[in-house]
Amino acid sequence: MIVGTMPKQVEYALMALADMQSANPGQLFSARELCDRHQVPFDVMSKTMQRLGRSGILRSVQGVHGGYQIIKDLSGVSLLDLMESVLGEVAAVNCLKKGVSCPLAATCNVSGPMRVLDARLHELYATISLMSLIDGSADQ
Repeated sequence: MIVGTMPKQVEYALMALADMQSANPGQLFSARELCDRHQVPFDVMSKTMQRLGRSGILRSVQGVHGGYQIIKDLSGVSLLDLMESVLGEVAAVNCLKKGVSCPLAATCNVSGPMRVLDARLHELYATISLMSLIDGSADQ
């Protein structure tokens, strides 16, 4: 989970989705085009777009004139959905992820507060729609 800085993959996904949302319906965007437009690394943007495709937010069209397009209503997709699409499982601290065992678990005195923080961050991120971030209404 993000406590401080948003991971680049999430930032790049938001940049791409903002471009795609403001375009003509049905318009396709290549990962290369989005990279060139925003001066971001191709490998990170390409993997991010692929993950958004696998999660059902985007559709991928193969071929010379292919690319990606939004197929989900972004007002129904939360920031948490986006984060999990591009990052996988998110947690405030790594030890809260499924299948992770912490060598400090027996002596940790902050696991309870970290669980509370994790739950609150999940709640917050789940209430923010991507559309509200893109159109700026999340500011209000």
